[in-house]
Amino acid sequence: MKDYDVVLASGAEHLRNRFEELGYRVYTSDLNYDNKRMFPNADIYVKIGKITQLSGRRVIVIQSCTGSGPAENEQYSTSDRVVEVLLLLEMFSRPLEVEKSGHKQYLCTPVEPPKTVEVVLTFQPFALQDKCFETGEISSARWAIETIAKACNKVHVVSPHAPDSLDWVRSLKEKGLYRIIDVVPDLVKFAEKEFKLGKCIVVAPDEGAQERYKIEGFGKSRTNSFRVELHGDLDVKGLNVVVIDDLTKSGSTLLKARDRLLDQGAKEVVLAVAHVLPLMERGEELLERLIEMCNGKIVTSNTVFTEAFSKEHPNLCYNIVDTLVHSI
Repeated sequence: MKDYDVVLASGAEHLRNRFEELGYRVYTSDLNYDNKRMFPNADIYVKIGKITQLSGRRVIVIQSCTGSGPAENEQYSTSDRVVEVLLLLEMFSRPLEVEKSGHKQYLCTPVEPPKTVEVVLTFQPFALQDKCFETGEISSARWAIETIAKACNKVHVVSPHAPDSLDWVRSLKEKGLYRIIDVVPDLVKFAEKEFKLGKCIVVAPDEGAQERYKIEGFGKSRTNSFRVELHGDLDVKGLNVVVIDDLTKSGSTLLKARDRLLDQGAKEVVLAVAHVLPLMERGEELLERLIEMCNGKIVTSNTVFTEAFSKEHPNLCYNIVDTLVHSI
């Protein structure tokens, strides 16, 4: 038996097969009497029927904290995903064995809880609001991570948008409650192998990615949520280049970076993005267009489930489980 068991919340259930292939015991939430994970009024339902099997064990709860994409059966918001994690953690803090003893009467007996419970967020909740940008705002990313960290032993976050330089990130790390799992090095190796790149250099499309990964890149100005302009030049003539970024919705910045690098003489340009987020409206269509526009020269991970990459182009999709089992 492995030294920990895996509990997959709604946003991470697509990771089940790989964990089981590697020999881990995997648990998912049972369904309610409507065969769903959500009640008709949108309340979240959580139940691990085999909870007693986790007594005294190290338990890893895994969740992708972004809203459901078009390929998912039930529609969750980011807030729903966060609440689902908190409900699981509450359940593990005081698990009960319940027996019906009469009409609307139930006998509840406490059972031994897990030895430790840690949370892996394959995608950071409220990733784009990791700081306050205007007076009166709240850093919802900070609130979510701090709230989850208070309810478990440690939070692991895969390639978060929030940089280490933020005070709240540093504080949680110093307390031993927060750990970053960086999928980008494995993703770059995956890209090099998939496209047989040989020797290559790695660059970033904008200042945010440059800060996170400490590499060269372009400057970026944005006129709205979908239109960006890149600035600057890089010495890439005759070189194979991998452009890395933490997340994209439509790939507009990545595509502009690719075009700019090719115009500046790069031999080959491959995109490697940690997380792709399918928007509810035309989300999968936009991702298919991204793959087409870069001639299939893109790789990502399955931290967020997408039809375009996970099912239609699995050769372009790195399995995050392979990074997690070597990191946790």
